Amino acid sequence: MYIVTVIPIQKGFQKENLTYFSQNEVPLGYIVSVPLRSKNIDGIVINIENARDQKYDLKNADFQLKKIVGVKGPSPFSSQFFTACEKMKDYTVSNTGTIIKALLPSLFLDNLTALSAVHREDEKENLIELTDIELKNLKQEKLIFQALTPDRLSWYRTLIREAFAKKESVFICVPTRYDIEQLNNELTKGINQYVFSFHGDLPKKTLINTYNTCIEEPHPILIIGTGMFLSIPRVDIKTIIIEHESSDAYKQYSRPFIDVRSFAEILSSVNKIKLIFGDTLLRPDTLHRHDIGELGEVASPLFRLPEAERQLVVDMKEEVDEKGSKTFKVLSETTKKMISYALEHNESVLLFTVRKGLAGITVCNDCGHTLLCPNCSTPVVLYGSKQRNATKIVNSRIFMCNKCGHKETTEVRCTECSSWNLTPLGIGTDRVYDEVNKLYPNAKIFQMDKEAVGTDKEAKEIMSQFYKNPGSILIGTEMIFSYINTEVIHSAIISLDGLLSIPSFNITQKILHVMEKLHEITKRNLIIQTRNPDNMILEHIMNGNVLPLYREDLKERKQYGYPPFKRLIKITFAGSAGDTENARTFIDKYLGGYEPQIFSAFIGKVKGQYITNTVIKIDPNLWPLLTDDKKIISEHLKENLYRLSPSFSINVDPEDLL
Repeated sequence: MYIVTVIPIQKGFQKENLTYFSQNEVPLGYIVSVPLRSKNIDGIVINIENARDQKYDLKNADFQLKKIVGVKGPSPFSSQFFTACEKMKDYTVSNTGTIIKALLPSLFLDNLTALSAVHREDEKENLIELTDIELKNLKQEKLIFQALTPDRLSWYRTLIREAFAKKESVFICVPTRYDIEQLNNELTKGINQYVFSFHGDLPKKTLINTYNTCIEEPHPILIIGTGMFLSIPRVDIKTIIIEHESSDAYKQYSRPFIDVRSFAEILSSVNKIKLIFGDTLLRPDTLHRHDIGELGEVASPLFRLPEAERQLVVDMKEEVDEKGSKTFKVLSETTKKMISYALEHNESVLLFTVRKGLAGITVCNDCGHTLLCPNCSTPVVLYGSKQRNATKIVNSRIFMCNKCGHKETTEVRCTECSSWNLTPLGIGTDRVYDEVNKLYPNAKIFQMDKEAVGTDKEAKEIMSQFYKNPGSILIGTEMIFSYINTEVIHSAIISLDGLLSIPSFNITQKILHVMEKLHEITKRNLIIQTRNPDNMILEHIMNGNVLPLYREDLKERKQYGYPPFKRLIKITFAGSAGDTENARTFIDKYLGGYEPQIFSAFIGKVKGQYITNTVIKIDPNLWPLLTDDKKIISEHLKENLYRLSPSFSINVDPEDLL
């Protein structure tokens, strides 16, 4: 009999490893099925000992070992991937099994016998080769490449050809499956048989066949895939490119809140391979690392956006009605003229809005109270008739909570003063749709947001119809950027103020990301509607040079203690009023020395539970990304963070603090 130590590959489990017994010896690194609580889960074997050597300890143990249910086979990832997961575990205050679960497609574990075996001999030979050239002293090359998309793609083609000549493979990591489609169109010419694409929506059979062909292909290959497929064990991968590095889609929004960009950097450091961060505009954190010499460069970073032929800012405060009096309008006269011209000449129009629905908030004109969801206290959104059928409500308009999904008719009073005098504020997609439909009743109008479009298939069909019908109008939120793959002739941002009002230390980056996308897909006219035309961010964008904006953003980040000058760790607690008070006391006791900022979340109550956030800002040297053995996380802080119960969720490097 053998005593087997296993790391459970399971989310939400706190212990790093568990012990079982097996009648037969199980090789290290194998995946096994083990009982945990009331079900069987996967685990990876990290240690095995003969039971004879543990006879005394087993006899005196106060628990009974359970038997391994079955041996599934060798792990579908390399030892270097496992090491990177161990390092990521410490950085995210999690455990190794949780990290593996979050970064490995579940289909791989469920179909181990159908996957081609990893060539462990090649893996060992690769390690021996690196050892011979003094692995520990081998300096890893990490570069940035900030340039316009056509320039990056051109350089990637050259890089891939040179890599193939050296018998090396390349992995281009992208944030979404739609980035894969674009890169496939641009990079595969002449090398189609050596290009493999991976994303989570591939059918099971296609994914397994593609994986097996990828593993067995003797020629160097190009892999274009999302972060879930960094686990693919090709030992000849010598370059990882993080493309569209600024995309927030790289950050996972559930525990353990992994940032794929950080994991890719750890993995590349373990393998001692080249890492390249590429984008039109990189994150301020990444650019700062370049400024201080931590990252090299492919070429001097370019701080310019793609250019539409003509861009124009419209001051919405100056809009007037028929009598010449200033009035609120959804569409400016300039935007209306652009749409009319486009329809007359069968040219496409994109109208971008920040929010879905008719209005983002509704306020009482008598007492000023904001209409909130009765379940979670989130401001409810007013939606139009296109949502009516899905909600089974007869009225043409409804209030709906985007947080918990609560719905109610518009026949409501103010909960504070019982007044009927309620006014919807803000401009959402429904409101724009109604306005456009009223002004241009014969136009083909398409709407794309998460309420109007229910499935991926529906979204693709909308885009297909938009492109097939010249002279049509598309109204959408950021969702459109995941589906639009061809230039539109004219675009307009209906209200830039909706972006400017978002409370986030990353707001400048978010605005630049939206502007970059719109510039990239707009061929001729780009109109920006705003009530704040003198905003500094807009001024720099219109000038075409965002370098001063980057410098000003860094200056403010340093002043207020935000990344890259501070490492942020966000701790969220959900519980009753009493539990919340106890949680605050616990935080003060164990993390008080790090000056925690404790405050109610933006959405303060969900399903009867109070949500409390704690943010600690620390020197990044106390909590470094573990890319080499010299970097060590503060043991004191790590120990105290691990004291927190599962009721607390820990998010290192959060995208926002709300």
